Amino acid sequence: MTMSDRGVWVRAASDPLAGPASWDGLQVGDDVRLEVWLGPRNGVGAQYFRCFLTSDHGRPDDFIVFGLQHSGPYPGMCWVDVIEYHETLTMPDGRALGVPAGIERAIFQALGTSVPAGGHVMAEYDSPGRRVTARALELRVPPAATPLGTVLRMAGLGDYFRDWYFAEGGREGARKLQGFRALNEQHARERGLEMLVELRAFMAGAAELDWGIQAQTRPLAEAAIADLSARFEG
Repeated sequence: MTMSDRGVWVRAASDPLAGPASWDGLQVGDDVRLEVWLGPRNGVGAQYFRCFLTSDHGRPDDFIVFGLQHSGPYPGMCWVDVIEYHETLTMPDGRALGVPAGIERAIFQALGTSVPAGGHVMAEYDSPGRRVTARALELRVPPAATPLGTVLRMAGLGDYFRDWYFAEGGREGARKLQGFRALNEQHARERGLEMLVELRAFMAGAAELDWGIQAQTRPLAEAAIADLSARFEG
């Protein structure tokens, strides 16, 4: 399946029972909404989707998210896979617009409405806009201290993480960061305390890292520590 298969794509509103249909029309910024299109299903029944940003001022030509959504009777079967995310979009008049951080976070919050407790979101970090995250993870920076990990955590999708840094059997494609919702508050507490240990160990040794990575990750680590400490140690 490729993005060139335009004939099989339909507006999500035409299939209200599809999981991604619930995202269509959601506001993700001032006068900015999601326009969601559905593609075919893959071999395991997951729904391909693509999201555009739209407003009264027009719609960029590019999609902002291309991915898969899957639902099932068990939490682990409920997930969203962000295969592509475009941090820069082209308007019909040719202008290139960067996507603000607040809109990015709101988009992931919207995607997360299809993810219950115990479910997860996977997001690629091989694209140009994810260079800092990719480099940081290569250097063993905790996911919660990376830009992408922070987006997932702030969207309620980062109670804990798994880094898929290689493709299994060559089928999974790009490297991905997987962010989970905890099963319950006790599970969230256990994982949160583990994350605090990891983040504090990182801060203790961060001075050994490249200065550029330090500048990008230390503030994120400090913010995550403050948030997790207030929630689980306060």
